[in-house]
Amino acid sequence: MREFHEVRQDYHRLMREFNEVRQDYHRLMSEFHVVRQDYHRLLSEFHEVREDYHILMSEFHEVRQDYHRLMSEFHVVRLDYHSLMSEFHEVRQDYHRL
Repeated sequence: MREFHEVRQDYHRLMREFNEVRQDYHRLMSEFHVVRQDYHRLLSEFHEVREDYHILMSEFHEVRQDYHRLMSEFHVVRLDYHSLMSEFHEVRQDYHRL
């Protein structure tokens, strides 16, 4: 009879431990689902941000190309301007000499 009581106590102790572990398992599974949802949400946001980054980088490269093209044109126009100013000064000197 004593052995039966010990086994019964062990059984009840194990059942309590089992219930605690089961509760922990369910709590952890619940937390896991929340974390997994957060992970998927963040991953989705990351992909959106990465897409935006690539779009912006593409736009940046276009603007940079435009900038370099305009700077090149500006240098040509500046050279023309200086050349014309030089001619103008020569003509003006000739005019004043006459």
